[in-house]
Amino acid sequence: AQTLRSELASEIRSELEHEIRETMENEMQSRLEHHRQTMTERYDAELEKNVRERLGKEKREWEREHRQSQEERFQRTVEEGANRAVEEAVTEAVEKERERARLEMMRVREGIKKVLERERKLMREQVKQATVQVREWVAKQREVQQQQQLLSGGQHGGSGDSSN
Repeated sequence: AQTLRSELASEIRSELEHEIRETMENEMQSRLEHHRQTMTERYDAELEKNVRERLGKEKREWEREHRQSQEERFQRTVEEGANRAVEEAVTEAVEKERERARLEMMRVREGIKKVLERERKLMREQVKQATVQVREWVAKQREVQQQQQLLSGGQHGGSGDSSN
């Protein structure tokens, strides 16, 4: 009976150990599964949080760079447009000034031509008058000489005549 008892006890112990082991394994499996699921959820949540933060940071950085790039392009475009406008305005002003100076020079040349023509005309008149005066003077001088010759010839011959 003792052997039976001990066999029975051994069998019961074996079954209990087996049940306890199974129960503990199941419980451990269940706990491990729960713990794994909890850890996976935490890890996924942390990973998602990190990914969102990193993506948000990357997006803000890209937007900042993109905005700076757009602002720089806009600034360059504005500067280039302004420079072109200033250059065109300066070129236009220079061309207008050149045209104005050219027209002014034409007026000055015309004025100088008119003055020179008047001067030439006056000089011709003066030369004509001087020529007339010289001719008159020369004619008078000849006349005076002729009269003097007549008088001096008459005085020589006249002294003979004057005795008459």
